[in-house]
Amino acid sequence: MSLNKEDLTRNVQQFVSLKDEINLLTNRQKEIKTRLVDLLKEYGEVDSKGHIVLEVDDKVTGVDKITHQRKVIKNLDMDVAEKIIAEKGLTERCVKMVPTLDEAEIMASFYRDELTEADIDAMFPEKVIYAFIV
Repeated sequence: MSLNKEDLTRNVQQFVSLKDEINLLTNRQKEIKTRLVDLLKEYGEVDSKGHIVLEVDDKVTGVDKITHQRKVIKNLDMDVAEKIIAEKGLTERCVKMVPTLDEAEIMASFYRDELTEADIDAMFPEKVIYAFIV
């Protein structure tokens, strides 16, 4: 089977054209989303869960409302947690020491000839990744 240059060129052109169109549409969608969020903030009403809701009732798309959804995320504040745990005398029970490999020390051991190149290759296997670029 030989390479059909015309098919190749046609596919590259279509790929680039679609990529450009997707970027254009994505940017347009972001602009419209920003406008909708601004309208939500100005005219929307807060529901019982803290979401900001604005009625739309669009018969064409079937969209009856848009929502700026409230999400609450709780992350552990390590400094505060360590302080409170220490004050309560719970450090021994609540803090676990987890062994971790020190990559810098592994490489230092290699340079001191305590590990072989084969050891390093086994510990750090190569992974080949391909990227498609037009």
